[in-house]
Parts: sequence; structure tokens; C-alpha cells
Amino acid sequence: MKNFITTIWSSYQKHRGIITPISFGVGFVMDSLSTKRIDVMKDNYKLLVFLVLAGLFIILFHLVEQQRIKAGLLVKYQNLIPAGIQFFLGALYSNHVYFYFQSSAGLKSFIFITLLLALLLTNEFYKNKWSSLYLQFGMYFLAAFSFFVFFMPLFTKTMNRDTFLLAGALSVIFTLSFLMIVLLIIRKGTRILVIKTAAIIVISYGLLNAFYFLHWIPPVPLALRYSGIYHHMAKRGFQYELQYEKPSGLEFWRKSNKVFKWMPGDTVHCFAAIFAPTEMNKTIHYLWEQYIPEKKNWVLQDDQSHVLQGGREGGYRGFSRKTIITPGEWRIEIKTEENELLGSLEFEVQRVQNDYERNLETILR
Repeated sequence: MKNFITTIWSSYQKHRGIITPISFGVGFVMDSLSTKRIDVMKDNYKLLVFLVLAGLFIILFHLVEQQRIKAGLLVKYQNLIPAGIQFFLGALYSNHVYFYFQSSAGLKSFIFITLLLALLLTNEFYKNKWSSLYLQFGMYFLAAFSFFVFFMPLFTKTMNRDTFLLAGALSVIFTLSFLMIVLLIIRKGTRILVIKTAAIIVISYGLLNAFYFLHWIPPVPLALRYSGIYHHMAKRGFQYELQYEKPSGLEFWRKSNKVFKWMPGDTVHCFAAIFAPTEMNKTIHYLWEQYIPEKKNWVLQDDQSHVLQGGREGGYRGFSRKTIITPGEWRIEIKTEENELLGSLEFEVQRVQNDYERNLETILR
């Protein structure tokens, strides 16, 4: 048995350069597969534990690195500590990317997610231990920030600017608390690195607040599950019957209108299913915009809204309809009352002379 353990440890020592990123990936994949809903509190408390454990492993890393602990299992197996940090961060980020991707709409939100992933990959290319201090706490702060941004609305049952600012402040306090412990551990000559790291965290916090007001951060915990444009809509028991123009063979997968074949008297329906956590109510706006070639711009024609009630797995089903419409290019932007984009639908209204020019199909949602 002892020889077996020695062999395993020797193998780890030899290949630890690839084991650390692999452990990151294992944590990432495992938690992606196990997570279903953002509002399951026991899962969120588990993520909070992972966040604390990642911070504790960072502290252990510096305790051993600074030789504050000089003997024992932590020293003997010190090379496992970075793998532990990466594992817990991988589990955290797997949830963050999953939830933020679900809530993202538009190029700005995808830019934020791309930046998030780029930071994770960048971490693997830094070998200098003191240089990695910036990355350790940079990644940790972003993990804490991303967690509290979607956790606080679940806890307070509200989602607005004040909730976001509170979440950001908690993430700064949380991160700086662990950083201050590291400050007590390291040698005096290198404490300037900790001070610079704290400055980076504060600057990052300011940038993330700017991202929020620029609507670069997806509106978690809300997520658009489904949306489409339809000719007719009627409720049948617990489902909605929706009629749409049957697409061409190349677009057989489409289940809503991309081209709305319109006759005077028709009503255009926008149907959407938006997920929100249990006990959260939110006003959702449907902004009907028409593209005006003369102005070379989208012009707002109507703003309709309804109150979303959270809790349904498939999303709260709501709709907006327009009876007065003209042929041309149209767009419906689905937004929160804070002007955060949940989704956008573009379609063309084409006038036809009779029903024979339409080929309607029905689905249930």
C-alpha cells in the first residue's frame, strides 16, 4: 500500500503541470452537470462553501510558501494546494458561466462572458508565484462578485440597482478579508504586492459597476427561456396554442414567424417565457420598434408591459400583441424596468392578399 501511494505521489509530482488545469476542468464539468436551477438555495449555499474553501486554500498556499508551516502533511503535499484552489474555482465558474450564459442577450452580454472565460484561461500561463498573487485574488474577486450578484436577488427577493451595489460591496469585503489574512502571513518586503492587489480589486470593482450601467452584465437571475412571433394565440388548459407561418425546408427547426404574412385586421403576437426565481415579481417591457429607412434607425412604436411572477421551471409565460402595424422590418426588445435586455426578436411584416398565401402551423407551449 505504501509503495502504491509513493508511486501515485511520484506520478503527481511529475505531471502536476497538467493536473492543476485538469482539476479545474473536473470541477467545471462536475458542477455544470449537477446544477439545474439558479434558485435552489441548497445549491447556492454549496457554492458559498466552495467560495470560502477556495479562499482558505489560497491562505494555506501562502502559509506553506512563506514557511509559516514548516512540517506536516500540508508541507509534504503542498503541490496539491493549487489543484484544490483550481477545483473550487472551476466549480464556481462552471455555475457562473452557465447562469450568465442563460441570461445573456445581445453582444454586450456575450463580451462579458468572453472576458470571464479569457481570465480563466490566462491563469494557466502564469508561472511566477508572486505574479500569480494578482491572478489568484483577481480570479477570486470575480468569482465572489459573480456569485453575490445572482445570490443577493435570491436572498432579498428583489432585483434592482441597490441589490447589485450591495452584492458588489459584499464581494469586495469578502475578498479583502482573505487578502488581509495573506498580508499578515507574507514577509514585510513583499507586502507591497498585497497593497497593489487590493488596489486592483478596487479598480476591478469600479469597472464592473461601469459594465453594469452599460448593460454589459447579463440580468441574472432572470433568463429568457423561449420567445417567438405568432399569428394567433389561445390558452388551452395549462398550455398556449400558437400559430405561425410554416418555414421553408432549410429552416424546419423554426417554430415562430420570421416573416409575418399580414392582412389588414391581423394581430401580431409576441409570446415569451421568462424564468425568474420563486417569490420574485418583476415588470417586463416589450418594446416594439420599426426600422425606418429614411432615418436609417429603429424607431420605438409601442411599449407594453406585464408583471412577471417567478417560480415556473419553464419560465413565466407572458405576451404582448399589436393590432395596428404596417409592412416593414420590425424588432421587439424584451427588457426589464432597469432597461436590461433579456432578448430581441426581429421579423418582417409582408402584406398578402388572401389566406391562400399563408401556410399556418400550430404548436403548444
